[in-house]
Amino acid sequence: MASAHKPLTESLEMYLKAIYTVEQRKKAARVTDIAGELGVMGSSVTAALRSLRDRELINYSPYDIVTLTETGEEVARDVVRKYATLRDFFVKVLGMDEQSAEEDACHMEHRVSPQLFERLTRFVEYYETCPMEKVSWNDDVGYFCARPDHRCDQCPRPLVKIQSGKN
Repeated sequence: MASAHKPLTESLEMYLKAIYTVEQRKKAARVTDIAGELGVMGSSVTAALRSLRDRELINYSPYDIVTLTETGEEVARDVVRKYATLRDFFVKVLGMDEQSAEEDACHMEHRVSPQLFERLTRFVEYYETCPMEKVSWNDDVGYFCARPDHRCDQCPRPLVKIQSGKN
């Protein structure tokens, strides 16, 4: 029980995320499902499952189905939310391609502090509702407004100031 409060490693977070993903599709996961989701051998899944069980994040017995506990589901959802927010930020705001955004988000989701996550979430929400919503990134020209009926000088914070780093 004492180990239930130790911080999770990136690897254990990935296992929780994989279990959560499989549970969403199948209602419960088996070792083979988890191994397939992560692209690892079934034998390497067992040690991670024991560790997650000892931390009371999953229900697991050898040769049985694996399910998340209530706490395990909360942690897994948090990891999934971080991933989705980072991916959306990379694609919508930074103009990255989907594959690169997904790979980078997968690496960074484990390192994001609660404060950064909250601010990124708020920024993405703002960006999606901002009058500058049609601002896009192009490698050749940088940020540009894709709305022909809109003048950037009408925005509360003109794009020219954003590009030059001025507030």
